[in-house]
Amino acid sequence: MASLWQKALMYLGLVDEDRVDQEPEPAPAPVRNRNAVRTVEPQGRQERVAGRRVEPPPISRRSHPPAAARSTGGVRPVPTIEAQTDIIEPGHFDDAKLLADRIRDRVPVVLNMRNTEPEMVRRLVDFCTGLTYALDGSMRKIDEGVILVLPPRVSLGREEKRRLADLGLYGLGDGQT
Repeated sequence: MASLWQKALMYLGLVDEDRVDQEPEPAPAPVRNRNAVRTVEPQGRQERVAGRRVEPPPISRRSHPPAAARSTGGVRPVPTIEAQTDIIEPGHFDDAKLLADRIRDRVPVVLNMRNTEPEMVRRLVDFCTGLTYALDGSMRKIDEGVILVLPPRVSLGREEKRRLADLGLYGLGDGQT
């Protein structure tokens, strides 16, 4: 009679039915006396597994920052980059790929959606939200129908804000200069 394990293997087609019938059943385990003392015999010498030893890399001066650059436990500020923006006036949802490519290249993008259909605006805003979350960027409304999408650690400088304001894309009335 086949064991449950053998029946499962046979059901799955991993062994032939003839092989299961030919294999002898294991002898039943002897019943142990609960009061008997069990002794453990030493294993003797353990065999070593053949292999190679991996050494840690040597410590070099290049792997450590210079003494002046080492931090004393404080948090170092990450420098931000001030960059010139690209302006995209989306007409189709295919323009979202262009937006994603520019953000991946660490270029800020201004989306001028004033002449875009409301349904397309909703889809693009949803796409921008997911994109900025995934790439750890930021997104904010800078004027009516205009959204600024920034890659991580990139900001707009004063001159770039003025340039966008001159183009009518950056509202300076909300206290942002």
